[in-house]
Amino acid sequence: MTTWQRMAAVLAGVYGLIALIGGLIGYLSKGSVASLVAGGISGCLLLAAAALVPQRPQLGLIGALVISLALVGRFVSAAAKAGPSTVALVMITGGLAVLVAAAVALAKSSARTAA
Repeated sequence: MTTWQRMAAVLAGVYGLIALIGGLIGYLSKGSVASLVAGGISGCLLLAAAALVPQRPQLGLIGALVISLALVGRFVSAAAKAGPSTVALVMITGGLAVLVAAAVALAKSSARTAA
């Protein structure tokens, strides 16, 4: 596993935990079942993608990219409508970190394969 793949996997795992905890906090503080379900599903999928990176790097990295892109889009949209909140800023920043790390890891592995 390359350094970029390892970094992307760690970031995706941390981001998955943040999504899980955020969904739980949304449910406990506001009774939002939607937050609980969305945070639970996206968090578990990110954790699964992170766990896949050592065995199936391309699949795990693409999964992390897709889920992170969806979360960033959702929180950018919410921030545009209601103004930026701490939750939105954390989720946008975390998602962008995963997107960059996973994209670089994929690009470097594609360049290595092509060479």
